[in-house]
Amino acid sequence: MPMVLIVIMSLLQEVGWNAIANEPKVQVLFVNNDADSLGINMKKGLISSGFFEVMDSINHFPVTAESARAAVKKGDYLIAIVVPKGVTKSMRANVRIAVAKTLAGFGMFNSAFLNDIRKGADTVTLFFDPTIRKAFKNAVVSSIKEFNYRSETAMVFRSFSNEMSKQFPAYKPPEIEYKESLQFKEVFPNYKEQEEIPNTVQHNVPAWAIFAMFFIIIPLTGSMIKEREEGSLARLMSMPVSYIQLLMAKVTVYFFVCLIQSYLMIFSGVFILPLFHIPMLVIGDHFIALTLMTIVTALAALGYGLLVGTIANTHQQAAAFGAVSIIILAAIGGIWVPVYLMPTAMRQIAVISPLNWGITGFYNIFLRQGGLITILPSAIKLFAFFLSSVLIIYIYRKIKSPLNI
Repeated sequence: MPMVLIVIMSLLQEVGWNAIANEPKVQVLFVNNDADSLGINMKKGLISSGFFEVMDSINHFPVTAESARAAVKKGDYLIAIVVPKGVTKSMRANVRIAVAKTLAGFGMFNSAFLNDIRKGADTVTLFFDPTIRKAFKNAVVSSIKEFNYRSETAMVFRSFSNEMSKQFPAYKPPEIEYKESLQFKEVFPNYKEQEEIPNTVQHNVPAWAIFAMFFIIIPLTGSMIKEREEGSLARLMSMPVSYIQLLMAKVTVYFFVCLIQSYLMIFSGVFILPLFHIPMLVIGDHFIALTLMTIVTALAALGYGLLVGTIANTHQQAAAFGAVSIIILAAIGGIWVPVYLMPTAMRQIAVISPLNWGITGFYNIFLRQGGLITILPSAIKLFAFFLSSVLIIYIYRKIKSPLNI
């Protein structure tokens, strides 16, 4: 059944998941009344950023400032940009005046330029839908300003070169374009120059494998309560063994069930899901790390199951509390909705869930190709959770009889 669950969930989430992971482009209405270098470079910059789908028409009609404003007001589009007519010409004239005045300070006076009247800055209008997030709006404004600064800096560079050639006939301006002297390099902690977001398989296989391991609480607690009700536990306690030793024997059986179940689900990700045109799960070379994560996750699940089965008195108590608590821990731990899609408050809460520790460890293996060192924090937490559960059981049984009498 967990194998079927993985296939169904991966098929259901494939389209929506890719839409989130691939960062869909935002449609931007672009009105270029300038039809010169600034407007053209601004449009090219928006397109090359990869985040925007620049549109200059609505329903096959050229977009205007009025129609762009109306479209954003109606909520059909989130952003509209209007570049005024003659903005490049005005910017070029202002740059030439500024260059001439600068050169005049060196005695290279050019009255033809200084007689011009410097015009005030033109205005590029940006229409935003009220629902757009402030952070995204600021990012758009910053991008537009960056395109303007690049164009204006290039104009200053060319204007200086042209003026110097006029003042000194022997001077030949270099045939090069102005380039920025500072560049920025993005480096991610996993040593790959791209952000890693799990696809449907990389999330669903470990997520539902962990969920299935923890959901073994239902048969495990049922078995423990049945032994107490039918008297089997009383006969077992007559043997020269402790209660904890009896539990560890039970853990051994269910532990191998968890391992077989987990590897069958990994098998589904590698061989079955590709049959449905879903990406294959890439395990990598870290089989020891994968095995260790499976072992400690299974132990954590069994430790929690033993704890609930020890404290619960009836099947109804164990089934109700066990099932609901696992669902809650799965929900806040990133099993159903990945943690990176959660709001900040929920991300902080997620770290208390042992299922989150498990999914984090498996992410490090499947997504970041991490080894033993990478998964150690998650593995230690899960094993400590198992030991803590056994310790609580030991203390509880010191206080109350194993037969709950």
